Amino acid sequence: MRNKRGQLTIFIIIAILVVASVTLFFVLRGTIQIPGKSLNHETTEIQNFVQECLDDSLEEVVFRIGEGGGYYFPPKVSTPLLEVPYYIKNNKNLMPTKEKIENEISKYVSRELIFCLGDFSLFPEYEITKGEITAKTIIEPERVVVDVNYPLTIIKGETKSKIEDFSSEVPIRLGIVYDAIAEFVNEDITTEGECVSCLLKVLSENNLYSNSFDYDNKTNIFIIRDYDSKVNKKEFVYVFANEY
Repeated sequence: MRNKRGQLTIFIIIAILVVASVTLFFVLRGTIQIPGKSLNHETTEIQNFVQECLDDSLEEVVFRIGEGGGYYFPPKVSTPLLEVPYYIKNNKNLMPTKEKIENEISKYVSRELIFCLGDFSLFPEYEITKGEITAKTIIEPERVVVDVNYPLTIIKGETKSKIEDFSSEVPIRLGIVYDAIAEFVNEDITTEGECVSCLLKVLSENNLYSNSFDYDNKTNIFIIRDYDSKVNKKEFVYVFANEY
């Protein structure tokens, strides 16, 4: 009889421990962020806000980079007044490398992201500790992708969470546009500006369109339009100047 009572006591203790463990799990689950599990409400709200700002920042920067010939701010070797960057001057190729443009996008996406977030002033109920932003951009043929690491520790009451990795992309054919212009610039230098058909060739091969006008008696400004790259009904434009 004593053995049976002892066994019953052990089973009761085990049952109490199991119930207590399950209860403790559900209590703590709301305050501890477990990798791979769904985010709590506070984390999701902040993550969505950062993501929206990143999407808007990338779109704005990529369009400005195109209008600036690969630059967010005009380089020193640009046309006066209009400040269009020279790709050919003194018969030298001054076109920025694709890697330089990627770095330019990364730099200014980080800058615009900070402005957009506004130090999280829209969320006064949260205590948010911010780390350093690092961004890496890849220009693919038909899209531009940026991966951002931005460590954020979010505290509200007893809840504490951490997020840090974000990614965004825009369906802009910057890689195709860049390669087409690079081909034209190289051929234009080789022929010393005598290959008008070179531009028509690269445009037709890549479904691109161009307008050009004389800036002065030795400089042409080219405006390359890609109607296959549109965001919110706005087509992508790329602008540069050649001196002959």
